[in-house]
Amino acid sequence: MRRERVVKVGDLFRDFLKSSGLDEGILRMRIFEAWDEVVGKRYAEYTLEKFFKDGRLFCKISSSPARNHLFMERLNIVKKMNEKLGEEIVKVLILK
Repeated sequence: MRRERVVKVGDLFRDFLKSSGLDEGILRMRIFEAWDEVVGKRYAEYTLEKFFKDGRLFCKISSSPARNHLFMERLNIVKKMNEKLGEEIVKVLILK
């Protein structure tokens, strides 16, 4: 018996991830990888914790000078992260 509709494997995989609840974990992983790539190794090493919820990325930074630098660059960081992710996922960067 032949199917009427052609379904792409990528669409099936995306549906599976969404139905199993794994899509949020993968999204967080992509966001955290984008953070490390955008800020660079030096500033990524100062990042103690990362948390993402509702478009807000929270990062705990261990160094005050590093946190101040990242704070000044936060709009550029968000823009570059969203470019790397291919869509506007991160709306706000909150540094602690």
